[in-house]
Amino acid sequence: MTIFSISPLIVAILFFVSGVLVYLKDKKSAVNIVLALEWAALVLWLFGYFMAYSTKQEDVAIFWVKLAYIGVIFIPTLFYHFTMVFLQIGPKKIKRKIYTAYAGALAFLGFLYFSPYMVSGVNKFFWGYQTKVGPVHNLYMVYFAALLIASFLNFYTMYKKVRNKLAMESVRIKYVFLAFGIGSLGAIDFIANYGVEFYPFGFIFIGMGLMILNYAIIRYQVMNINVAITRAGIFAIVYTLVLGIPFGVGAFIKEPLSKAAPHWWWLLPMFLLVVSASIAPFVYIRLQKRIESRLRYQEFESHKALRKLSHNMLRFTNLEGLLKLIVHHLVKILNLKFAAVYLLDSQANKYILKSYWRPQQSLDTSFEPPAEFSRNSSLAKDLYIRRLPIVTEELRLFAPNRASSHIRELISILLKLKSNIVIPSFLRNDVLGFLVLSDRRTNTAFTQEDLNLLMVLSNEAALAIENAQFHQKEKMVLMEKSRREALADMAPGASHQFNNRLVSISSSAELMLLKLEKIKTKKLKDEEVKTVLKEAKETLELIDKEVYKGKEITSAILRRAKAKVDFQKVDIKSLIENAHKLVQIGHSGSGIQKFKEPKFKMKPLTDVHDIFASEALLQDCFYNLIDNAFDAIRDAISKKVKPETHAGEIIVTLQQKDQIFTIQVSDNGIGLTKENQRKLFTPYFTTKATSGKGSGLGLYVIRDFIEMHKGTVGCDSEYGKGTTFTVKIPIKNNHGTAKK
Repeated sequence: MTIFSISPLIVAILFFVSGVLVYLKDKKSAVNIVLALEWAALVLWLFGYFMAYSTKQEDVAIFWVKLAYIGVIFIPTLFYHFTMVFLQIGPKKIKRKIYTAYAGALAFLGFLYFSPYMVSGVNKFFWGYQTKVGPVHNLYMVYFAALLIASFLNFYTMYKKVRNKLAMESVRIKYVFLAFGIGSLGAIDFIANYGVEFYPFGFIFIGMGLMILNYAIIRYQVMNINVAITRAGIFAIVYTLVLGIPFGVGAFIKEPLSKAAPHWWWLLPMFLLVVSASIAPFVYIRLQKRIESRLRYQEFESHKALRKLSHNMLRFTNLEGLLKLIVHHLVKILNLKFAAVYLLDSQANKYILKSYWRPQQSLDTSFEPPAEFSRNSSLAKDLYIRRLPIVTEELRLFAPNRASSHIRELISILLKLKSNIVIPSFLRNDVLGFLVLSDRRTNTAFTQEDLNLLMVLSNEAALAIENAQFHQKEKMVLMEKSRREALADMAPGASHQFNNRLVSISSSAELMLLKLEKIKTKKLKDEEVKTVLKEAKETLELIDKEVYKGKEITSAILRRAKAKVDFQKVDIKSLIENAHKLVQIGHSGSGIQKFKEPKFKMKPLTDVHDIFASEALLQDCFYNLIDNAFDAIRDAISKKVKPETHAGEIIVTLQQKDQIFTIQVSDNGIGLTKENQRKLFTPYFTTKATSGKGSGLGLYVIRDFIEMHKGTVGCDSEYGKGTTFTVKIPIKNNHGTAKK
């Protein structure tokens, strides 16, 4: 064994281990079997030359060289066979062409062992014995070149067919092409076979090809093709220097040192080899990081953006906003054609499409993803069992013969979805939902690092979604509590008003009955009849009037109770007037009668048109704002901030400008201190705690309701003078799925 024979042995061992792993991964796969045989041929070649370089006997060297050439002869044949099965070229074409290739290999094998025309002997060079070829070898070189060219043409033809259709398949083809392209540079070893004393370092290129194939084929994972080329180039440069420097020094000093120390001259080259081999990995890693950081800048930036998105999701408490954020950012960061989010509806036992977005230039505008998936669908079941992302192309390429009906159905679903990747979101061992991601607009495949980051993001999204759903439920509880409090506030006044009406109706009816009882119908004269009828008519008119007032009260209450939450065209003036009536009902009989009821004025500053909004939500908002104005005026008098003769006033101004509707609710009540203004819109903060009224939820709910309309609410107040609340709402429909 010499320093020149160690490297081929190391590469041979790597190929042997890789070949065994490839075969064991799928013993029935034609691709795996042929690739394992290809690597067995490479092992035979490398190991044969390791033995030839190590021996000092010429006849032994000839034996190992011929054994190595068995591998050399079959390398191009097996490579050609591999391309045919890997690219799935038709079986009829495979048989005819493969048989022809193997027949040629067997012919050269016969020349190798039964004549001196293939290998005529060996030459002695400074690294050991090297093959000496005969005239038939020239024909073999033509055969070798023809099979390589045919194989690479197969790759190129198939790549052209799939590059705009199947991103992952095109990347796989590029990887195999790159690996064998670099490996084919190992043919540089043929130079020494023709008598040129040029050290055959083709094993370096073969090793680089092995590295790429192991990553791209055996493990079925994909990395950026530019990165593979970069890593291979760095590897080649570093290890060429590592091996080249010791060999160069050895060749230069061999003659002078062998005279001075014939048995020890190799120690210096060996020392340099050990030192270089120790330093090389650190140099390689450092160069790789620095160069890749420049070449992969965009990829690293996208990974950074994905991590940032993952960290920021938990800050969102609005579910609709969170889902829109996820799909918009994923499309933007990963340059996708579209992205969609499905969430589990436990009651319906389905996954419902909750958010979907695509850039205008992507896909056919007629494409819409399915609105729902059953929990028992193949997609949902596979996500639960697999617990990993489903890559459509990987499933199509590597599913065993697509024999299973489940796999066929799953592939059909994925193709209809036009998805590249489906990523599950797990929460407490259940699939809360899943992300559907399309192909990239650049037709580049997702890297394994992309998939890992997306899986982390998806699970972070599950926590963020649960948090938003919990917050939404809490908000609905607060909304319901606020609604009930408002109804409870109205109940005493409504009861008082109904009692007054009923008393009036009852009294009028009794009076009419008494008058009728006093009349003796037999002695009635015409004038008396007229008078009685007149009084009866007046009494009935009074009854009718009072009944009408009762209807107005019930109508106002029913309009609030039946107001629709859906977004639709709303008459804002009528809505505010009804809210004012409800506040009046609520305050009648509540003790405010001893104060003069505040005047209510509505001032449209511009033409007022209908707006697109939720009638129920806005009515709750303005009910609370007007109710707060009533309370503020009452508090100003009860707390002696203003005299009992103070004339309370509530003014509502309406203005429409630049597609924004502005409503201001102003009062001349007690106002707010600066400290209390800072606490507004905070849950459970109230200035009415001492009066036993208010939970501090009204303004908090108002803000959420206004934000549902993409609007804003603000407050301007001065203690002792009054308060103005300003609500701004977009006029246009900006609510997407809110509309039913």
